[in-house]
Amino acid sequence: MADYDAIVVGAGHNGLTAATVLARNGLSVLCVEKNNWPGGMAATRELFSGFKHNVGAWGMLVFRDQMLKLLELDKYGLELMRPRTSYCVYGAPEDVCFIGYTDVNEITQHLMNDHGPDAMESLAGLYNYLQKFKAVVDQELFKPPTPLDTLIANAPDAETREMLLRTVYGSAIDVLRQFFPDPKKHRLIQGSLCASAIDGTHMSPFSPGSGLSLAYHYTMGDAYDFRTPRGGIGALSKALVESLEDHGGKVQYGTPVKRFLIENGETAGVELKSGEKISARVVLSSLDAHATFLRMVGEDRLPSDFVQGVKEIEYRNGYLQIHMTVKELPEFTGHLAFTNENNIRWLMAYIPSPEHIARHWEQYRRGQVPDDPLAYCAFPSVNDPTLAPQGYHTCTIFSPYFPYDVPEGKLKEMSMLMADRAIDQIARRAPNFRDAIMDKAVLTHRWFENTYGVTGGDYASGLLHPGQMWHRRPVVGWANYRTPIENLFMCGSGCHPGPGITCVPGYNGANEVLKDWKG
Repeated sequence: MADYDAIVVGAGHNGLTAATVLARNGLSVLCVEKNNWPGGMAATRELFSGFKHNVGAWGMLVFRDQMLKLLELDKYGLELMRPRTSYCVYGAPEDVCFIGYTDVNEITQHLMNDHGPDAMESLAGLYNYLQKFKAVVDQELFKPPTPLDTLIANAPDAETREMLLRTVYGSAIDVLRQFFPDPKKHRLIQGSLCASAIDGTHMSPFSPGSGLSLAYHYTMGDAYDFRTPRGGIGALSKALVESLEDHGGKVQYGTPVKRFLIENGETAGVELKSGEKISARVVLSSLDAHATFLRMVGEDRLPSDFVQGVKEIEYRNGYLQIHMTVKELPEFTGHLAFTNENNIRWLMAYIPSPEHIARHWEQYRRGQVPDDPLAYCAFPSVNDPTLAPQGYHTCTIFSPYFPYDVPEGKLKEMSMLMADRAIDQIARRAPNFRDAIMDKAVLTHRWFENTYGVTGGDYASGLLHPGQMWHRRPVVGWANYRTPIENLFMCGSGCHPGPGITCVPGYNGANEVLKDWKG
């Protein structure tokens, strides 16, 4: 008799979602996690004594409220906070800042008064355009996906078909130019939109295929929403752990898995790196496809075409996170001085234009540290004082395009150089910023790969490229959360619909298990 009905590998939000759904349906469930904390790449960690940082993901940008109800997370103390502003995008002094007010009326007034009626009209046009794409997403969310080409061919009219073709296979600029025809006008707004388009890709906003990432970010959730849980992003996983345990499930930390146990072509459990073997009738992997199949299963147990498909998945995604503690908030000067009022400065993003992004993409491709890097700088403790001691603050800077293939011997030197340049994007506008920094930790994609075991440190678990989405995620013919190994299922963001904090892959993977279980 098996030790458990189901073992879930990985206690990130998707793994915990899958485990919780199974436990709620009466299965005995064990979730094993290699680290000593839950959350995976969406964890809240005390990197410095008394300060809590969101390591990895930090906001529920593409999350749907529907999942709160499906998972009953309100019963376990999850409290979501929505700040007055999501970001303040800035560039050159002559460019009017683009402020992401979360209230519809306030952002409408900001656009009309500060950017002009044409900016309002352009953004409204883009929003309506993307709603057509969202209608397709909504139909495909909670089921194994239909092939993209089939969706395009079966579009109800020529206009929708053209929209799908342009969005899926075109560049982000191809999409945006329909509504922002002048490259120089409203370039901060365009830059902000393009920053989403390159998130989770190995592309520039001018690269064919980046339009899909743009659409994904603005249609996957209810809105591109910068809500965060009180207590940090890890509070989501904490609530899921409480729900799982409340329904009889168990999380076992500090338990790295060596391989899956396979007998006669069927999964029989897991073998831990300690040598211990734990049996189960079903195993679910929330790891990416490369880690699941090439490391945990082994090529010799899989069809050769499937193995080759897994090997072709692209994970190149170079980036850098800087986590700091600060003794005071930055005091911005010049054209940014207004951000000190009402704490608009809590999230400042240096994104001058789409062309600026593209220039740094070229440097990144040549293995160079960007000379004037993008920098998204947040002070989460401004909105959530529980993250830092009174009078102090947490600060995190995210900067994309850190060279992916940096030589090992150059990693520290190049990461510190890029971190210094990213910090300088804030310090040049806020002279007190550097002196306010007390502690600093610089983390690259290499650190995330080593700490969490994710292939290439890729937080998307397989980049947001057209050839790696929908029915091709993770591999053609296996987008239904099942695998060539009987009773081995997938439930992580390497599955449909994709990355970001959604809980949907975990939910869908668990429900595929339940179909067989009930049968």
